[in-house]
Amino acid sequence: MVLVATTSVIPAFAQSTGRIEGALFDVQGGAITGAKVTATDEAKQIVARETTTGVGGVFQLQPLLPGTYAVKIEGKGFKTVNRTNLVLDPNQIMNLGNLTMEIGETRETVSVTAEAPTVETSTAQRGFVLTSRQVTENSLNGRDFQSLMRTLPGVVSNDTSDFRLAFNNTDSMNVNGMRGSNNNFYLDGSINTDVGANDGQYTQLSMDAVGEFREQTNVFNAEYGRNPGILLSATMKTGSRQFHGTA
Repeated sequence: MVLVATTSVIPAFAQSTGRIEGALFDVQGGAITGAKVTATDEAKQIVARETTTGVGGVFQLQPLLPGTYAVKIEGKGFKTVNRTNLVLDPNQIMNLGNLTMEIGETRETVSVTAEAPTVETSTAQRGFVLTSRQVTENSLNGRDFQSLMRTLPGVVSNDTSDFRLAFNNTDSMNVNGMRGSNNNFYLDGSINTDVGANDGQYTQLSMDAVGEFREQTNVFNAEYGRNPGILLSATMKTGSRQFHGTA
C-alpha cells in the first residue's frame, strides 16, 4: 500500500499595504504598555487590525489596505482616545507620534478629528499620491491615467502630443533624469512590470477602476528595489457601506 501525502495550498493575493504606528504615554511622560489599539476602516465600518502597546508604549497596526481609518486606544484607568479621518495611502507608513492618555474612566472618550501627518518621518522615502477623484474627474486625452504623472515634480514625457493611448507602456516617462526602462510598476501590491523587456505592464487598469496611485521617487524599501527609477503603485477601487442610488 502506498500512502500519498497531499498539501492544500491557499493562494495568497498581494495588496498594496501600509502601516499606522505611534507611541503611548501618560500625562507624566511614562510609557503605557498593554493598551488595546484598534484600527477601523471608516468606509466599510469594520475592524481592520488590532494590537496592544509594547515596550516603550510603541504600537504598530499592519498590514492595512489604503483607506480612511479611525484609531481607538483603550487602557485600564485611562480615558479612551479616538483619532479619526486618518487617510492611509498605498505603501505609506503613517507615524502618529507620541500620543497622551489622560487618567479617567474608560467610558470617557477624548476624540481628535484632524488631518493625518503629511510628512512621512518613519522612512526616507519620497512619494506623491494621485487620488481616485483626481483620476476620474480630470479630462485626459486618451483616457490613460498615467498622463497625470506629468503633473508631478521631476517627471517629463517623451510623448509627442497631449494625446496618450499607450496604455501598457511604462518607459515613456523619465523621472529625475533616470531612463524610462528603470521605472517599476505595481498593481495591488504585486509587480506589474513586464520584467523581460521593462517597457510594459502585464495588466493595464481603466480609469474607472483606479482607486489611486502613488509615485515614489527615491530611497525605496528593500522589497521595491528592483529598478532604480520610479515606483508607481496603483490600487483598484474597493467597496464600502455607502449606497449611491438614483431617484
